[in-house]
Amino acid sequence: MHETLIAPYTFAILKSDKVIKMEKDSALNNLIPYLTLRDSIAQKQITTLSNKIDEIFRREKTEIIYSRVIKTRILEVFEKLYNNGILEQSPGSYPYLDHGKKEVYIVKGNIARKIPVRQLYSLKSAYTKAIFDLSELKDLDKDLKLTIEKLNPENFITTNLFYDGAKTESERSKFLDSVTTTRGVVQEGERIVAKGDVITPQTYAILESLKNSVESNRGDQKKYYLIVLGKVIFLSVILLTLFLFIFHIRRYLLRSKRDITFTLAMMILMILFYRIALSYDTFPIYIVPFTVLALIIRTFLDARLAIFVNTITALIIGFMVPNGYEFVLLSIPAGSIAVITQNKLQRRSQIIWTSTVIFFTYAVTYTGISLMQEANLSIDLNQLKWFLINAALTLITYLLVFVMEKSFGFVSDVTLIELSNSSQKLLRQLSEEAPGTNQHSLQVANLAEEAILRLGGNALLARAGAMYHDIGKIVQPQYFSENQAMGLNPHQNHTSLESAQIILEHVGHGVELAHKHKLPEQIIDFIKTHHGTTKTAYFFNKSGGINGDIDEKKFTYSGPLPSTRETAVVMLADSIEAASRSLVDKTSENFKKIIDLVFNQKIEAGQLNEAPLTFRDINMLKEVFLEKLQNIYHVRVAYPQ
Repeated sequence: MHETLIAPYTFAILKSDKVIKMEKDSALNNLIPYLTLRDSIAQKQITTLSNKIDEIFRREKTEIIYSRVIKTRILEVFEKLYNNGILEQSPGSYPYLDHGKKEVYIVKGNIARKIPVRQLYSLKSAYTKAIFDLSELKDLDKDLKLTIEKLNPENFITTNLFYDGAKTESERSKFLDSVTTTRGVVQEGERIVAKGDVITPQTYAILESLKNSVESNRGDQKKYYLIVLGKVIFLSVILLTLFLFIFHIRRYLLRSKRDITFTLAMMILMILFYRIALSYDTFPIYIVPFTVLALIIRTFLDARLAIFVNTITALIIGFMVPNGYEFVLLSIPAGSIAVITQNKLQRRSQIIWTSTVIFFTYAVTYTGISLMQEANLSIDLNQLKWFLINAALTLITYLLVFVMEKSFGFVSDVTLIELSNSSQKLLRQLSEEAPGTNQHSLQVANLAEEAILRLGGNALLARAGAMYHDIGKIVQPQYFSENQAMGLNPHQNHTSLESAQIILEHVGHGVELAHKHKLPEQIIDFIKTHHGTTKTAYFFNKSGGINGDIDEKKFTYSGPLPSTRETAVVMLADSIEAASRSLVDKTSENFKKIIDLVFNQKIEAGQLNEAPLTFRDINMLKEVFLEKLQNIYHVRVAYPQ
């Protein structure tokens, strides 16, 4: 697929690591170990045996001439054993005699002789052999038998053969040195491979040799520093491009160390995965699910950033992998289309659909590249197999979303859906112990979700936050009007200040419950901010209000103010829903007045000062709230009895 390759200079053809290992193993299989025969041990044992026989002769008064014959016959049995050599254990139990070794060198003095391993004795086999040979001698003569029976062969058999590690290792080094790492050379100007040629094992070996030669030449200090400088320049330009994109188009990311750290960490991890994959020469790089990077960033941040990071990372990895241009052409469309098709990860079926789209994107793009380069329809089915595995591995995104949530403190749409489920323990408790508050929270959630959908933002976050914003009322539900039975108001037994303190405490109680049940910080923000720094107006006015000598702080929520669209909308929806319930005549005109009143009060009190809302947003929110309230409190037809 590339141009004809000509050797730029003369270089040696290297054998592959596998071939070198095979040749070394073959050479080592032919290595014969060396054993040292210690003659002094045998001489000592033979002398001891000879003295023992003489002692027996003296006791038995054997004739001197005949005794020499007997001694000689007995000593020959033991001398033969010691000449072959006696090991402590059987030959098969020694590592240096494993792997089918059939011969060994026995070194005696300065002379080495080669003998079969089967001729070596262990202490046990030497004893058995001695008993056998002596038994045969017994049958030859009664005096010989008498002498042998008074001997214990075990006392005269000991080890005299020992492994010579130094000599064997020396021979081993010679064997290994004899194995060459090259097999021929390629001359400068010689054609290595032409465009369209099949890469044979021989050609592949030459290409690998050229690669190693080039990398070795880079060891020159000057060239090394130039290469490093080139890499630094390239990475600087790439990272500058990413920074400029974030600075001009996604500047809000610069205000969040977590988001920046997360983005860079995901890029680095993906690059490391490819670096590890490339360390294995035959590992197919297209198995690595590159699109997971874009999908994860899309899940927690936004689509445009995900596509841009996908492109930048593909360019960096493209300089590492073989056929980098092809890798970039395949990875950019696959990652971009994956982000567009996923939208928001809310259901498991989405990731399955996205994986299918990724496979077809890879397959179609690869087909197009092949047609351009080869001008024929012969598609490499192995390549399609790698794409299929890649798409299947993309399913781990669902698992990684959970890991990233716990690691970086994000909240995914899947988690928000789970938190909004009414069967959640805390919401279940709210519906049982404070049913009025639960109904109020549901209505606030409906208002906030629709408003954020129109306004733009995370509607699932707004809904989940609204469901939990009043969770602190579980602690003392009877002090809140929506949970009170007709005619029962415990505030009658308290002063205005005491009642105000009880009402104010529901925010703190809510935060404590949220931490206890390990709710995400993003949800806890709704609990903290849904009243901002407003007052408990009813009890403040009842106690004398601004005309009395009253400490306003004791009647004021501690805040903070809402700082996101979602928290600001829930604050407004909370007040509007509560106010709309107090209307006797629920008409569109009255709803409009209530909505305008709530907005004006919040703006005048500075409750929206930190929220990213424009006048256009406020007008849109008023329209949405009015529309939703009309739908909630619509007038039914009066049916006849």
